[in-house]
Amino acid sequence: MRVSLVIPSLNQGRFLAEALAGALKGPDAADQVLVRDNLSTDDTETVLAGFKARHPDRLHVVREADGGQADALNKGFAAATGDLVGWLNADDRLTAGALARLRQAARAQPESVLFHGRAALIDSAGAPLGPYPVRPDGMLYDFSAGCFLCQPTVFLRREALALLGPLDTGLQTAMDLDLWLRAFRRYPGRIGFIEAVQAAQRMHADAKTHRLRPQVFAESMRVLHRHGLPVPQSWPLTYAAECGTEGPGWAQVAVAYEGVAGPEALRALYSHPSLSSRAR
Repeated sequence: MRVSLVIPSLNQGRFLAEALAGALKGPDAADQVLVRDNLSTDDTETVLAGFKARHPDRLHVVREADGGQADALNKGFAAATGDLVGWLNADDRLTAGALARLRQAARAQPESVLFHGRAALIDSAGAPLGPYPVRPDGMLYDFSAGCFLCQPTVFLRREALALLGPLDTGLQTAMDLDLWLRAFRRYPGRIGFIEAVQAAQRMHADAKTHRLRPQVFAESMRVLHRHGLPVPQSWPLTYAAECGTEGPGWAQVAVAYEGVAGPEALRALYSHPSLSSRAR
């Protein structure tokens, strides 16, 4: 059971060695690791050269300008030859034994086309922050309450990934959510879960999910709406609790919520007791 792993990269050299080591070292290593580096200007090139020298047959590196993360991933997916394909952001890492458990699950569940597992959140130094809120039994409609798949744990059978089509390059932060929704809609009952911590997702100031927090919420709400799923009030309320209601970030989230839920829903949102009058 061959495994291909695509790693999009942009100036994450300080974390990249951990990502590559988890993918390339050990008896359960990936068969093919495809790094798409968007001309990083930090020490990424040096890190890649060192791993390429040690793993010349399994590590494939392309350094060129891309049209964003989704574009880089689509190019990597097109070059993947494994039976199972996933992606790992350069600042995340797989856990020991993750790919062995993946291969075992794929053999044991031949009807499943997407596999995911438990995940840990870590800080920039690798210290634990707690578990990611996954749902082993989550269904399509459960995404309305939030994404319950942790992206670095997800792998798809290559044939299914090809049928689902490429990632949406118009999305900067929610391209994974859009793919999960397509997969759950097309393959109901064919989602496999691995009851183990498969990956660690790093939370740090330079991470896209932190830097572009308003866009994460705005795009996610629009993607849910695009797929015909309701967008409850909890989405903008969660943003307000995390980031407040001052500045352009809240305005971006509020506009997106109004666009998917309607003006009356927005008015109801502003009457919620957890929002101050400053959010009006």
